Amino acid sequence: MLEEEIFTDCIFKVGGEVVKAHRCVLAQNNEVFKKMFGETGMVEAKNCEVIISDTTPECFHALLEYFYTGKINKDILEKHLDDIYAIAHKYQVETLKFECERYMSDLIGKTV
Repeated sequence: MLEEEIFTDCIFKVGGEVVKAHRCVLAQNNEVFKKMFGETGMVEAKNCEVIISDTTPECFHALLEYFYTGKINKDILEKHLDDIYAIAHKYQVETLKFECERYMSDLIGKTV
């Protein structure tokens, strides 16, 4: 559904890329997006357009994939661990933060 962009109703501008998504999926999975799109006074709710300036398109795609599937691509997690943790923290995605923390813990365990 995410990759096919069928019936998308919001766009994100991330690092020069336009990423389309479904507000209902985001709101169902995340309180930050629920408030962002649900409160009528917010610009994002009116325009259904959000500019994301503090992450890369690849990391934002990973966040969206997590919302849609409940899974994170391990290769992307390994490559962008710090950035994915930061975006999970910013948008209060506790389960994704936990995934990142667990991965960090595993890395530390391997180096000791």
